[in-house]
Amino acid sequence: MTSTGGVLFVPYQETLGLLGVEDALRVCEEVYAMHARGSIVWASPASFKLDVAEGFNNHWHVKAALLKEVPTTGVRLYNYYDDGTRNTIGELGCTRYIVLSDPHSGEPVAIVDEHWSYAIRSAAAATLACKWLAPRSPKVLGLVGVGTMGTNSLRCLCTMYNFAEIRCTSRRPETRAAFARKWSQALAIPVVPKETVEDVVRGADIVVGGTTSGEIVSREFWLKPGSTFISLARRELDPAGWSKMAWHSSTPMVARSAGAIGPFCSHRSLSARATWK
Repeated sequence: MTSTGGVLFVPYQETLGLLGVEDALRVCEEVYAMHARGSIVWASPASFKLDVAEGFNNHWHVKAALLKEVPTTGVRLYNYYDDGTRNTIGELGCTRYIVLSDPHSGEPVAIVDEHWSYAIRSAAAATLACKWLAPRSPKVLGLVGVGTMGTNSLRCLCTMYNFAEIRCTSRRPETRAAFARKWSQALAIPVVPKETVEDVVRGADIVVGGTTSGEIVSREFWLKPGSTFISLARRELDPAGWSKMAWHSSTPMVARSAGAIGPFCSHRSLSARATWK
């Protein structure tokens, strides 16, 4: 209980109206700048994990930070199921909350459902780097994976660029076909479902790798010179090709295929750690 009589609880449906796509991009950039100025304090160790595989396939992750310039401090906690085949980390059925406190008094401020902010800021944190690392006028976007992360990467990138064509693929033909129909209508541009990852990647100016695959998904030699690859997971792009690319050091990772790299704002540290990834 606070001195004012209660703690604010923000449920999922309310978060949808509180944080827009452009808001998420702006906040990510602001927090990256805070990180560069050294005004963010991280937990030590960086995260606490409780993973119980046998009989449960259950995973707890807890992370914390203090932002001096806001000021606020909080803990992010989430629990999900992963048996190697099914993973609920991006689904509404998993547990996701942020607990915020007043850093001066320790009093609780709010408990916020994190499903929407997790989904949109994860995409915003990675796609934001395209302001400095992507081609100036990309026309073809490739989406490898059309789940939560792929969809929100599309939302972010469409605030930054006017694409002429979007290609997509997924494990199941029906999901990529449904995605293509929905977004072709919403964006009034061709969204084309492709059968293979290679068909999506070859010739694209920007590629987003956003699958839950445990295997390597994309290959460096499929990328055209000067294109940008955004990896939202660890094995989206074959490590064998990393040495041939210019890397933006971040998690998620952004890589630029061999070709000219535009100016990068070195005064802004684009580490996705600043948004609790």
